[in-house]
Order: sequence, then structure tokens, then C-alpha cells
Amino acid sequence: MTNLNGRIFISGLLLAGFLLWMSFSWQPIDFWVLFPLSLAFLTAYAYFFEQIEITSLSKKEWLLGLFSGALIYVGFAFGKGVIVATGLPLLEQLESLYELVRPRETWHYLLLFIIVIPGEEWFWRGFVVKRLKQRLTPVHAALIGTLLYAGAHLFAGSLLLVLAALLAGFIWAWLYVKTNNLGVPIVSHLLFDLLLLIIFPLI
Repeated sequence: MTNLNGRIFISGLLLAGFLLWMSFSWQPIDFWVLFPLSLAFLTAYAYFFEQIEITSLSKKEWLLGLFSGALIYVGFAFGKGVIVATGLPLLEQLESLYELVRPRETWHYLLLFIIVIPGEEWFWRGFVVKRLKQRLTPVHAALIGTLLYAGAHLFAGSLLLVLAALLAGFIWAWLYVKTNNLGVPIVSHLLFDLLLLIIFPLI
């Protein structure tokens, strides 16, 4: 990366970490106000500094997005089962996390599907992974992009959120580097959140 591109990349990562910390930790303003605003800001940042293309999805890409979204949900459900079966002291943290991020009002759902999910993919895959892919192999770009995505979630103060970002983030990064179409991880992310937060919540 040139010095300027490197500064833009690093600044974006620092900004994402700060906004995640603020969204999950800053109590005076509601999460469902701060988090969508944060993702809208990160989307604008990515749009300003990186050309991102979303093309029409083929039938194969639709199936790939839907299958992967369902698969990630199954992985999370299995993880919850492991926590319950082993008595790991994480169930209370899972309940607290659900309490914070679960949509309750109609406008929460609108923000989730219109701003939050597309915004996460636009920034983390369409900006971060795409820039890494210009310098690294697809596998390395997906791996490092996932570590950066999960690392930023450390600022949210939840181990479970970091683990979730590692699992789901790698699949979404891999979908992007394999298809070069941001629409595929967006579809996967949309179905995953639909299952996790609305249709079959784990709590």
C-alpha cells in the first residue's frame, strides 16, 4: 500500500474499533441509535475511499449465500448447546448480549436490514478485505480480514462476540474473495441475522 492508502486503511480500522466501543459501551445513547449510525458512517467511509461493485447474483450465488447463512446459524446453535452441556460460564454473557442487540421495535428491524447488515459487509469485506486482496492471496486476505474484524469486536467487551466474528467473519470474507460479489455475503448475513434474532433466537 502507498503511504496514503495505508493511512486510510489504518484510520478506517481505528475508526471502526472506536465506533464499536462507543456503540456497545456508551450508555447515555441507545444501542439501536448508536450502532446503525456507526455503520452508516463506516459505509460512507468505505464508499468514499473504495470503489465497490455489487452485481446481480446468479442462481448459484443465491444458493451459496442462503446455504452459508443457514450453516453459520447451525454453528451458533451448536455452540450454544456446547455452552449449556459443558456448563461453561458464558450463558449469562450470551443472554446479556442478546438483550442488547435483539431488535424490539419496527424501526430496529428496518435499521438492522437496511443499514447495519449491508454496512458491515460494505466496510469489512468491501473495504478491508478488498484492500487486503490487492496485496495478498485470497486465503491470506480472508484470514487477516477476519482477524481484524474479530479484533475490532474486542472493543465491544464481549468474548462471545469476538468468537462469533471469527466464525461468521471468515465465511463472509471467504464468500467475498471467491465470488468478488459483495451481494453474496450480504445475503448470507441477512439470512443469518433473520434466523438468529427473529425466527429461531437462541435465547
